[in-house]
Amino acid sequence: MKKLVFFVLITILLIPIVAFSDAQDTLNKSINHIVSVQDESGAWSRLKGEFPPEAEPTSWAVKVLAMNKVAPDKVEKGVNFILKDQKPDGSWNNNTAHTAFTILALKQANKGSEAINKGLAYLKTVQDANGGFKRIGKEGAPLTIYTAVVLCAFKEAGYSKDDPVVKQAIDWLMGCQNADGGYGMPKGAPSLSLSTAWTIRTLLAFGMTPAAPSVQNAVGYLLKTQKPSGGFSFVPPAPEDPEATAYAIMALSGLPDKKDAVQKALDYLAKVQQADGAYVSSAPVQFNKTPKKNTQTTAFVAWALSEAK
Repeated sequence: MKKLVFFVLITILLIPIVAFSDAQDTLNKSINHIVSVQDESGAWSRLKGEFPPEAEPTSWAVKVLAMNKVAPDKVEKGVNFILKDQKPDGSWNNNTAHTAFTILALKQANKGSEAINKGLAYLKTVQDANGGFKRIGKEGAPLTIYTAVVLCAFKEAGYSKDDPVVKQAIDWLMGCQNADGGYGMPKGAPSLSLSTAWTIRTLLAFGMTPAAPSVQNAVGYLLKTQKPSGGFSFVPPAPEDPEATAYAIMALSGLPDKKDAVQKALDYLAKVQQADGAYVSSAPVQFNKTPKKNTQTTAFVAWALSEAK
């Protein structure tokens, strides 16, 4: 009887250790893949050989490598590409997400303070009168996910929720919540898990309590997109996807009562990882809904795994 009790106790103690080891192995494989596909220019593309190297995928790769304190030579080359690619207006490609992600990468690498300040100044100039941020400068309608990513950049740059730019953006973002608890891309559009996940992440980053109804409702919607496999889909009826799963982990990993959901998602990511460490997804809009093994999805999975450690 004593031997049985001892065996049960040892098993219980080993479960979290094994789970951590599996997640770390999955992360290491994804990092190795990211390192292997860096272009000679120092940049990364969404899919090497099919799309050109550019700032946005480079920012994701730099962010992940710097988070994990690996491949400093690769990080330096990536940072150098990013700094050279900044436009005279302070943006990267007049795109708010490209600019915000690049700021996040430079902050993580502790490089380019002048470039960061120029990028932040650009973002302030293109904020919509209602508080949201559009994809391309001042063109089109404000979008929730772009607004959320921009807010994350302001947070990393040290801005508080009381800053006028931040406050107006948060107010606009909170006003976009749908009746089902989720967030569409433009205000009033059907809810998507990716825009909901980034909104949750942003609201929590600026100090909103997990008990707030807006957060609880958003989390409730997001959990409806988790499948029996543990993976998350972009909308409830759709199949699970590694990139959608990564965004969900990034939103939920800071919530202690959602550890089970996160662990199931981590298990799913370990199972669907390709032999070379990469991930297959149709999420990048440039793929026209065709699933492809790609750097974008792999980088976001690595980012999520890094935060879930």
